[in-house]
Amino acid sequence: MVKFAILTDIHGNADALNAVLNDIDNRKDIEHIYNLGDNIGVGHRTNDVLDIVTHREDMTYISGNHDEAIMSVANQEPYPESLKNKFYEHHQWIVEHLDPKYYTFLSQLKREHTIEIDGLRFYFTHYRIQEKNLQKHISEDPFEPILDPSLEHVHELFNGIDADFVTFGHNHVLHHFDDIETIYFNPGSVGLNNGAYAVYGVVEVKEGAINVERIKVPYDNQPFLKGFDEHDVPGKQLIFESFI
Repeated sequence: MVKFAILTDIHGNADALNAVLNDIDNRKDIEHIYNLGDNIGVGHRTNDVLDIVTHREDMTYISGNHDEAIMSVANQEPYPESLKNKFYEHHQWIVEHLDPKYYTFLSQLKREHTIEIDGLRFYFTHYRIQEKNLQKHISEDPFEPILDPSLEHVHELFNGIDADFVTFGHNHVLHHFDDIETIYFNPGSVGLNNGAYAVYGVVEVKEGAINVERIKVPYDNQPFLKGFDEHDVPGKQLIFESFI
């Protein structure tokens, strides 16, 4: 039997991340953690989150669109037009507070990861990027447009991916669909929920079967929410209206 955890979309919320990791560690049977990106951006505890995740020896990392857009600002590269009216000022603020020691880590994150367990193929990504777009810069908007959660939509979205299990993040809502051939799973966002809880997923592979569970972990979200005013975070109104 193999058991691993999936977490995604931490978005600079170190309190939610710590709650999830404490729950994982207390279980004692989670062998590995797959982090599907958007570690930073939106939330304000950028360096705290990066310090936590980079000190884990049991974590595989994927890049998210916010991770990449922030690094385009840090590296003085072209910025995505699709985000310019929404997050450019906010991402500039993140870069101003981002410890440069994390530049290399963020710049080297991969966009997809594949493993095989007991003859079953597992595919990890932040959200679908067509193969022809995998090498495109974030300024070229390589990620596919977000689709509403349904089996039909995820099957269409990941058409061409040869896997028994496809897991992703990006749009912060639960997806758990099984079309017999493939399981599609998005546990939802660790850091951005409209309640005082964080979420992640646990996957168990046993005797050729894949079992999936979504875990909700309560935590005190008030310090995170109050921090937007305390740190004068740009874009607070949009962030709260869109994500919290």
